[in-house]
This record gives sequence, structure tokens and C-alpha cells, in this order.
Amino acid sequence: MRGLLVLSVGLAFSSAVLAQEPAKPAPKRTILQQTDVAASPAQETIFGTVDTPPGAGNPFHTHFGSEMGYVAQGRIRLEIQGQPPRELGPGDSFLVTRGQVHRAVLLGDAPVKLINTWTVDKDKPLLTPAP
Repeated sequence: MRGLLVLSVGLAFSSAVLAQEPAKPAPKRTILQQTDVAASPAQETIFGTVDTPPGAGNPFHTHFGSEMGYVAQGRIRLEIQGQPPRELGPGDSFLVTRGQVHRAVLLGDAPVKLINTWTVDKDKPLLTPAP
């Protein structure tokens, strides 16, 4: 009987572990330039790229400022809470304003490359996970 109990507990634990979704790798953000905003010394503009390989992704998050992006490669579904999702591909651009909870979901098996600018508060994280 003890052996059956151990086996049952082991199977239940194994099933729970297998049911958990593995963590996705984060997209790679490369900062190309960074400068102060002349009209507001408390902010800076960051220019860079976001490379997302298949299988990678990020959770819903916000920024302490605005994000403008251009899809250079691949396809995404931009999800901004309170708005309908938008499917974007090469040549499409987008705007996410301060504090909007959002994420980009890869569509298909191709990697995605975004060219972005963020105009954000200095000394704050570029990305903050949404609650």
C-alpha cells in the first residue's frame, strides 16, 4: 500500500511539472543611441532594435513613456489592453503611449526584428512587467 501511495504522489508531481509552460526567452534589445530630451531633462530618447527569435516572447508590460516601433522583419500581433489586437508585418509601424499595458506576440516561425524609439523617464526601467 505504501508503494502505491508513493507511486501516486510521484505521478501527480510529474504531471504538474509537465503541465507547466516553460519560460520563454526574452527578446534581445540593442540600444543604438541614447540622448536627453531637450525640452524635458527628466526624459531621454532611446533608439534601438528588438530581436525576437521564434519561441521567445515577453509578458504584458508598460513603459514610463512612449514607444514607437517599425517592423523590419517577421510578423507580430500587437496587443494593447482596451484595444483590438493588430497584426503587423514588414513596413508597419505602431505607437504605444505612456502606461499602456501591451505585448507583441510572434506570428509564424520567423524571427522578428523591430526598430524602436522609446521616449521615457530617466532612471526608470525601460520595461516594467504589468501586474
